[in-house]
This record gives sequence, structure tokens and C-alpha cells, in this order.
Amino acid sequence: MQVSARIPAKLKAILGSHRRQIFNLLAWCCFGLGFVGMLVPLMPTTVFWICAAWLWLRSRPERVRFLIDHPRFGESIRDFLEHGEICPTGKKAAILSMAGSYLIWFSLIGPGLWPALTVATILALVATWIATRPDNRHRRRARQQQAQVRVGLDELVSSAEPVAETRGVSR
Repeated sequence: MQVSARIPAKLKAILGSHRRQIFNLLAWCCFGLGFVGMLVPLMPTTVFWICAAWLWLRSRPERVRFLIDHPRFGESIRDFLEHGEICPTGKKAAILSMAGSYLIWFSLIGPGLWPALTVATILALVATWIATRPDNRHRRRARQQQAQVRVGLDELVSSAEPVAETRGVSR
């Protein structure tokens, strides 16, 4: 006997017709949590905004623009959405904050063996996934070198004085 994990046709039709609305609602929730993260220490912002951007790309793509153009978080969101990259600083911050949160939770709650092991396993798997994501150091260095070359050329061109024609002029 084969067990099917298919979604019933009626539920699938309801979810299909309301998928954009559900994704939009979830995106607003993630955006709100990310905004709270800007104000509350140890609560992430970028992670929630990446989730919001992903959900908006599937429901209201026009709303993603202000997230990827954000002056502080936009580059991280864009790097993750386009290339799946997480900057080294972001990796360290995420993994250390997960470890710190686990230690605080463990010391305050004092869970039993199985809940402690379950949470530790989940956090370890997530930390491993984060650590194995590519980083954007090579592209960032290339962009900085291109900017330095452009600035160097601009300075060279702007500092050059026009050369006066001296042919045919006797002194």
C-alpha cells in the first residue's frame, strides 16, 4: 500500500487561488519582524527581510525594489537572492547568536534531555547550512578594484592639462 502525501484537490485549489495573498501576508509579517530587529538587540533584520523579499518575489515583485535598494541591508539581500551568498561577518554573527541563544535558553529553561538535543541538532544543522553558503568576498574585492581603477583614471584625466599646439610657432 502506497501512502500519498498529496494535498487534496479542494485544498490545493483554495491555496492556488489565494497563494499570492498568503505569500503577501507572510512577507509583511517577515518585514515587520525585520523592522523590529532594527530596534531590538540580538534580533536579526536581514534574515527576515530576505524571507520577505523571497515571498514578495512570488506575490508582489514590485515591492522587492525598496528592500534591495536599502542603503544598509540591500547589498546583503541582493547577494543572497541573486547568488545565495552570505558575507563572512553575517555568517559569524548568525552562528554566534544561535549558539548564544541556545546557551541562554538552556540555562533559563533547563529543558530535558530530548528537547535540548532536538534544539541543538536543529541549530547545528542550520549553522552548518549557513557556514557552507558561498561568500561574496571575491566579488566585493573585484568591485572595489574596479572603483579604484575608475577613480584613478578620473583623477588622471581631470589633472591632465590641455597640451598647447606648438607646431609652426617660433619664439
